[in-house]
Amino acid sequence: MRRYKGGLILQAALKLTGETEFMTGKNAARAQRAEIRSEYFRYLVPTIIGQVAHCCYCLADVFFVGLGVGKDGLAALNVALPIFTVYTTFSIMVGVGAATTISVCRGRGEDENVDRVFTMAVVTVLILGALLSVFGTLFLREIAYLFGATDLIVGHVVGYLAPISPFSFIYMLSSAMCVIVRSDGNPRLVMVAATTGNILNIVLDYVFVLPLGMGTFGAGLATIIGPVVTCLLLSMHFLRHYNQVHFTRRFFSPRLFARMVRNGAGSGVLETSSGFVILMFNLTLLRVSGETAVAIFSIISNIGYVGKGIFNGMAQAAQPIISISYGSGTYSRMKTVNRFAMLTALSFSLVVFGLIALFPGQIITLFISSDAQIIAMGAPAVVLYFLSLPFTGLNTILMYYFQSTEHARITALVAVLRGIVLVYAALRIFSSLWGLTGVWLALFAAEALTFLAFYPVKLHLDARLSDGKIV
Repeated sequence: MRRYKGGLILQAALKLTGETEFMTGKNAARAQRAEIRSEYFRYLVPTIIGQVAHCCYCLADVFFVGLGVGKDGLAALNVALPIFTVYTTFSIMVGVGAATTISVCRGRGEDENVDRVFTMAVVTVLILGALLSVFGTLFLREIAYLFGATDLIVGHVVGYLAPISPFSFIYMLSSAMCVIVRSDGNPRLVMVAATTGNILNIVLDYVFVLPLGMGTFGAGLATIIGPVVTCLLLSMHFLRHYNQVHFTRRFFSPRLFARMVRNGAGSGVLETSSGFVILMFNLTLLRVSGETAVAIFSIISNIGYVGKGIFNGMAQAAQPIISISYGSGTYSRMKTVNRFAMLTALSFSLVVFGLIALFPGQIITLFISSDAQIIAMGAPAVVLYFLSLPFTGLNTILMYYFQSTEHARITALVAVLRGIVLVYAALRIFSSLWGLTGVWLALFAAEALTFLAFYPVKLHLDARLSDGKIV
């Protein structure tokens, strides 16, 4: 079994070659940081590429539907997104929960539990996916109305989800296996699989929506074909025997299942809250302004989805290293990786916000150039909304840190406050005080308050940990 001891491996090698005295103090610490940084970036680069590819197909949906259908199609996509989030919620909850549990067990040398958790994760995703496929297909129109569709756009919502709902289990399996295979030491294959599936999706988006004129149905059909290709490519991890996790017949354990669910609950809540945030914004914007504002938010939320995906990639790249280090008691390594992830997220978010602030109108016209009202209203909206970006990145890293170290209750609390309670409160208060401007500022307030509340908790937990023991 491959061990992820990081800095301990380096120190052992130096000791064997008689160079331990030379590599002491600042030199040793610098060498260890360089080694940890290299390991983090080995996961980071392919993870980010895969996440960007995944997010680009969402932007492709918006781009091509905006061109081929117009603002009613954009509003329909924004209603469909929270429904689609239900599938993502369960797949990410199981995938991240399994990856975290597997990594901690691997750090502790519990090989049998590694295989049991992996098998439980795959079986759970397939059962949940089958149930959601049946339910979503039978009650599709009713679900669309429940999530805020109006008579004007319900046909577009149903059209988009009609090809997705019967095969949602494939999408769920693809999402969960990307996380697990990456954590199993093969981030490059995940990058190739995700990128290939999503590029195919983008190409089919264009073909189905524009030349063939299939509207939102074509966009939905392209969306579900991509994960099929991704799953086929991910299967090479097992067919070519790259895997360290294996299927086992005697897999079910109530204790391990509960642990897996606890470890993934925070990510599940966060995904659910993403749909909740979109739903709350949609309803508030309809009340404060109207369907034009909802169409603008469709563009903004899909840009935000790309940012969220990149931040998730930064956090997921750190997850296996943090979890294995936590399991093996090498806490200094765990803290160092987390610092790299937070600095990476902060730097990226500041650069991106600077670009948004400089070119807000141009960003809106990338998605819809024929509606002057949307461009005029959207330019200031995109700047105000993305004031939240630095705090969004830091909070994502924080939450995954709590999750990777099996602090499930703290993770769930961060997700609930950040994604539900504080956003709802900010929308209610700010929209009453400042109208449409207050709506765009609500996410900034929620993310900033979350960071101010939970970063001290992270510092407190770090202070209690030293290598090999909890103090």
